Amino acid sequence: MNTISIRGVIKNYPNFTLGPIDLTVQRGELFGILGPPSSGKTSILKLILGLVRPDHGRVLVGGVDTDKIEVAERQISMVFQNLALFPHMSGRQNITFPLTERGLSKVEIATRLGAVSDVLHVGHVLHKNPAQMSGGERQRIALGRALAPDSRAILLDEPIAALDARLREEMRVELKRLQRMNNQTFVYVSHDEEEVMAIADRVAVVIAGRVVQVGTPDEVYQRPNSLAVAREVGSPPMNLFRGRFTANGSHFECGNMTMAIAEAIDVPAGEEGTLGIRPEDIHQAHDHATQRFQVSVSSIEPLGGYTIVNALLGEQLIKIRVTGQLESPHDYGGSVAFDARRIHLFDSEGDRLGI
Repeated sequence: MNTISIRGVIKNYPNFTLGPIDLTVQRGELFGILGPPSSGKTSILKLILGLVRPDHGRVLVGGVDTDKIEVAERQISMVFQNLALFPHMSGRQNITFPLTERGLSKVEIATRLGAVSDVLHVGHVLHKNPAQMSGGERQRIALGRALAPDSRAILLDEPIAALDARLREEMRVELKRLQRMNNQTFVYVSHDEEEVMAIADRVAVVIAGRVVQVGTPDEVYQRPNSLAVAREVGSPPMNLFRGRFTANGSHFECGNMTMAIAEAIDVPAGEEGTLGIRPEDIHQAHDHATQRFQVSVSSIEPLGGYTIVNALLGEQLIKIRVTGQLESPHDYGGSVAFDARRIHLFDSEGDRLGI
């Protein structure tokens, strides 16, 4: 199977329309799909797997229209958000079920079961039924069932959401390692931005049933193509200022503040728009700073290696990310400067302006 392609697909639901969707997942790629809940992410996986048929458009697996391929013949595994484990089977039986159905030998089944059990740390619950397991244990069994068959592609719908934070970090590393080692195609869905951005080769951002941007994690983070993506990607979220551009496009006015733009843009005089700056791109102003803004700190959020500073700039609450720890809000204050190279500009329709 070379690629998974979704071409002009539209799926109509009673209160929601998915699409049109155009996506291509390359062979051996770990492709992430990121978006808020109920945006259509799971429906995209179901279209690939064949559980849902499109009303318009085509889904191609290895260049072949899926209308000509039965679900069982696609050799695609999926970890469902609700897990879909067989309640009457033990953990061992759940994991080995697809292997038995494919007619593998007992030796091969035992080998794959052992390998998956070691990676997922589920050896101690293989004898239990799902009802006797914790949520995290059930999720790992479901993941094991998808990994064991050595499928051509694996679809993962929130696969590690129920795990504790430490185990989630470990599983992210293991999933990436397994995907690389086996050269498998993974399509990984989550609303957790950190999760997707940490492991994906490319990311599709899905909002309200539409794919609004596709790119590497760095491209999507550093150059969001719209306000919608800027709001969705980033934690803490990007600071956004509504205002208007000056006649020559060299400054942006927001209330009583005027912000210089490093490279003037061609916009009509007085054009309304939005200026964005990420929390890590705001710094305490040094003596040589050509433009500074007075802030008053309202609170801080100590998060170990970094601290989030909540401050008022004029009448707007902004977030500033500071490396290290602060003892109290009084440790940060005075004036701040924006990194002019990291400013994001959007027009009145929410589309990106400039380079």
